[in-house]
Amino acid sequence: MDERQTPGAGTRLVMIDVLRAFAIAWVVLFHLWGDMEFFPGAPSGYYDAFIDRVNDGDAWPAFTAFTDLAFRLGFQGVPLFMIISGISLTVAAYRLGNGLSWPRFFSQRFRKLLVPYWAGVALTYGVIAVIAWRQAGLQGIAFAEAFTGGVTISGSAPITIDWNVALASVALVPRLTGAEYFFAPQLALWFVGLIAQYYLLFPVLFLAMRRIGVPLFLLLSFAITVGANWWIVDRYGAPEFRFYMVTGWAPFRMFEFALGMAIGWLLVAPEGERWLRLARNPLVILSMLVVGFAAHTAGDLMIGRWTVRYWQSLALPLSTLGLGLLCLPLLVKPASRIDVSMPVRAIAALGVMSYAVLIVNDAMRLVASQLRVEQVSDAAWWTFLVVVYVPVSVALAWPLAMALGLLPRAPGERARAREAVESEQRIIALASGG
Repeated sequence: MDERQTPGAGTRLVMIDVLRAFAIAWVVLFHLWGDMEFFPGAPSGYYDAFIDRVNDGDAWPAFTAFTDLAFRLGFQGVPLFMIISGISLTVAAYRLGNGLSWPRFFSQRFRKLLVPYWAGVALTYGVIAVIAWRQAGLQGIAFAEAFTGGVTISGSAPITIDWNVALASVALVPRLTGAEYFFAPQLALWFVGLIAQYYLLFPVLFLAMRRIGVPLFLLLSFAITVGANWWIVDRYGAPEFRFYMVTGWAPFRMFEFALGMAIGWLLVAPEGERWLRLARNPLVILSMLVVGFAAHTAGDLMIGRWTVRYWQSLALPLSTLGLGLLCLPLLVKPASRIDVSMPVRAIAALGVMSYAVLIVNDAMRLVASQLRVEQVSDAAWWTFLVVVYVPVSVALAWPLAMALGLLPRAPGERARAREAVESEQRIIALASGG
């Protein structure tokens, strides 16, 4: 077996889980902040506000403008998740080698995707039912009336539930057929339909990447993504006018998954070894960070800016490219003892249960919205946010992840991770003549 595949071949790649933790924290903070802002504007406005506050020379307003910008961009935690999915699937496919069985692949992947999804559906309806039951008692209205239209999200947006919405939420596929069903009613779980498409496409994409080579594969996926968004702009005027399509359908965002596949190839494919060594060069890392920041910012500034017309088709692909380049130095770094240190493992644990955190987060958003409707005091509201919302989301996610089989079950994983680090260190020492 190739030496590059031996270290860690039976273990998880810790830095992927660290990125998952960052992505889920970003998404949760975006949901929390967005529910308080209620329909925030385009990212470009927050960039402008931050620059204005910096030019004013006042530190605190500049800091709050920066945090608003960081929270506003939290929706990009989802593209980051999709990049990570591409990495994980490609790494797994290469590690299996000739043992790769597509039927087994589909069975395992869809079980881990759909069983938690349906658990999230049940949890969301259960929380809505509890809130509706309480409202019915306090307001003297029928439970059915409160359940089908009396519960809100973001404080003032009612969640409408009927048989069509219920069917869309359970069957998943109808979510992708129209804006009225896209958030039906689990707002955070719309991504499951998108990732299911990536799973179905993965065998074809994996074969294509190996046949035509990674550079051409990336170029074609970028062109498909830009072309699909160009068509939306040409036909409807702006991506936002067909939000459910550009957000939920794979052709409109194919590049994010393909970029993850390319990174996965770089990490484990034998033919990618010299490129991996190049990616670890300090000057290359600096270049990746500079280009990544520039591409990400350029993409952000095009999102929601209708005046740029067809340039909007480049917005998501550019910001995705930027995300990938900014994360790449963390992913390609040589293994070290820090990877098995307690703080890093704790962060990685959050990443491992990120799916469960997202499921619980929908329920917590409903509770937070109900508190706003009841106009609790500011002290009680902020106590809920700081003491309950985020910590309890994580605390409840752990047993949920265990029950749903989302946590690694293999015994001795920590010991094997240490062995992987030591093995790679020995290989590096031998290669350098040490």
